[in-house]
Amino acid sequence: MNLDSEDARLVLVCPAWKKWGEAKTVKHGTLILHSRADDVVPFEDSVKLLVNSGVPESSLIKVGRDHRLTDPEPLAALLRAFGP
Repeated sequence: MNLDSEDARLVLVCPAWKKWGEAKTVKHGTLILHSRADDVVPFEDSVKLLVNSGVPESSLIKVGRDHRLTDPEPLAALLRAFGP
């Protein structure tokens, strides 16, 4: 999020943008995967990032049981995000 990714699509996983770096927005086409039950990075931080960026609500994919996103649902969502 804090680097010049040029034309590459970004997929952010539970982004801790309020704690690290300078960026406060994401470019259009970015996807964010985040669990409502995240116990490390508040889910509302990703909602705020959407608002700051003016990207569609569909850019935020609500998945997983916790911050680690290691259960099958988020892993499948990550594969879909990188798919064709």
